[in-house]
Amino acid sequence: MSKLIAIALLLVGSTALASCEPARTPESRDDLVQEEQATVATIQDIVANPVLVTLGQGEPAPAKASQAMAFGDRITTADQALAEVGLANGAVFRIGGDAALTLRPSQLLLDAGQMITWVEGAVSEPLEIVTPAGIAGIRGTTVFVNIDGNPAAPVEFFSWEGQVAVRLTAGGEEVILNSGEQLFVAPGEDDIEALRQRVQPLDKAEALQRLDESALINGFGSPIPTRPAIEATVEALE
Repeated sequence: MSKLIAIALLLVGSTALASCEPARTPESRDDLVQEEQATVATIQDIVANPVLVTLGQGEPAPAKASQAMAFGDRITTADQALAEVGLANGAVFRIGGDAALTLRPSQLLLDAGQMITWVEGAVSEPLEIVTPAGIAGIRGTTVFVNIDGNPAAPVEFFSWEGQVAVRLTAGGEEVILNSGEQLFVAPGEDDIEALRQRVQPLDKAEALQRLDESALINGFGSPIPTRPAIEATVEALE
């Protein structure tokens, strides 16, 4: 009988202790979900403000240096603000000029603004920049993309150095841009041969001016690591 009484008392005590544990709130569950998401990118630098991040289904909030980002997160800049983000696969991008970008598996969805992306060596997995007019495949290069504020305006793709493979949003064949070459693609275009005919290299004077005036290249505390390759491209232009 004494054993039965002891067991009963033990069970009652355990129930009482469990009831004393604080209930987990919905907010704390959301925090745990966010913590469990894999970090695929880190904000490395912020120049001026506003730079905002939207984590998951949350509300936009001021971005912070060293802040982790996961797939589905969004980062925006406005006015003179600039931001640099390093990806876990080895690529790095900078955005500015009222830019808006969302992280997706193997893709950077750029909806607006300007962006420069580079890779030293090769990325650990394929990476594409998706715009309203076309998609640029990153192949160990430094590529500039500019989306005008006018939704009907062409999107500019420019290879500062290395090869960039551009294809239309509907898929299909690619247009290859080599170092110093640019291409403008209007939303809705579907003639790949016409695009190939429009690929043109910048002249040396224009490329030098761009290099000197680019906020995405010169506006950060640390120099872009592919600058020697960029300067070699500019020097080789006519």
